[in-house]
Amino acid sequence: STRDVAKVTEQLCGTSFSKSTISDLCKRLDPIVQAWNHRSLAEHRYPFLLVDALVLRIREDGRIRSRAALIAVGVNDEGYREILGLMLGNSESESSWREFFAWLKQRGLSGVDIVVSDSHSGLVKALQTEFQGCTWQRCQTHFMRNLLDATPKALQEEVYQQVRAVLDAPDL
Repeated sequence: STRDVAKVTEQLCGTSFSKSTISDLCKRLDPIVQAWNHRSLAEHRYPFLLVDALVLRIREDGRIRSRAALIAVGVNDEGYREILGLMLGNSESESSWREFFAWLKQRGLSGVDIVVSDSHSGLVKALQTEFQGCTWQRCQTHFMRNLLDATPKALQEEVYQQVRAVLDAPDL
């Protein structure tokens, strides 16, 4: 919303902007963001891919609805992290993830060996279809969050410390 953008620009610039100024700025940024989000990914291989979704409430066709913002971060063959793309999906369904992964591949994404994500079933199924042969690993942050949600409050700190020690172990 223009209100949210106004808050961010006020924090960054230290001054307030009118709604019309914010709207004009967004209109000028849209083509720049679109060009970036559709750039070719063929220049590098991306052996490591981290994917997740953020469910947002957005205004679309005059009404507010929940949509999933699907995002991929790749680590290229030179070791640099790079946001590869962002796409709105209807949900975190298998079909939304499949469309997202196909779009990334169409733009030149290649060389994916390991994908890290949460264990959302639609995402994992789409990965098996779109990136056959790659290794999938559950994100440690999501794993820890799920584990602590199922742990009694009084034991959460102890469980966290013990599991963290296992995850940080230097060897098997």
